[in-house]
Amino acid sequence: MARVQSIQQELEIEESKKYSAGKEKKKVGMRIVFSEEKIIGATDALEIIFPNRKTQTAARIFIEWLKAKDGQASKSAVSIFADEIQSGRLYNKGIPFKYSKRNFYMTVLRTLISMGFIRRNVPVWDGRGKRTLYVYMKNIFDIPKKPPSVGFWRLSYYIAKKWNKIFLE
Repeated sequence: MARVQSIQQELEIEESKKYSAGKEKKKVGMRIVFSEEKIIGATDALEIIFPNRKTQTAARIFIEWLKAKDGQASKSAVSIFADEIQSGRLYNKGIPFKYSKRNFYMTVLRTLISMGFIRRNVPVWDGRGKRTLYVYMKNIFDIPKKPPSVGFWRLSYYIAKKWNKIFLE
């Protein structure tokens, strides 16, 4: 009986060695830290969502561009914006700003869509062309005046409030 237990223990040890030795650490892309202090202390929602400064700048330029277009833009207009930001024709505080088109789509736009800040494929009637267009559109959150007491919903409340503030200014 003791022999069977020792063999089982040895097998378990060997299996754990194989598993941990062959397991490589995954690269984590963007790590977002949602602490209450960081969320409440942030100047805007983009500072919370995007930890990298260059990505925050690209997102701010995109949001300003979207605000100028009344909060909605067609897919082709977003593509033109991505081309302009890649070529450096857009400015941040008077300085030309370059950001990869691929990074814009994969990091900025995908994150904003997946977190629900931007809606994709929203049908909008185009009276001039007499057809339905599918556009990217800002999402304004309907939030209560008073925040929830604790937990995830409290943090979500503050993030949504900061996001709404960007578009309602």
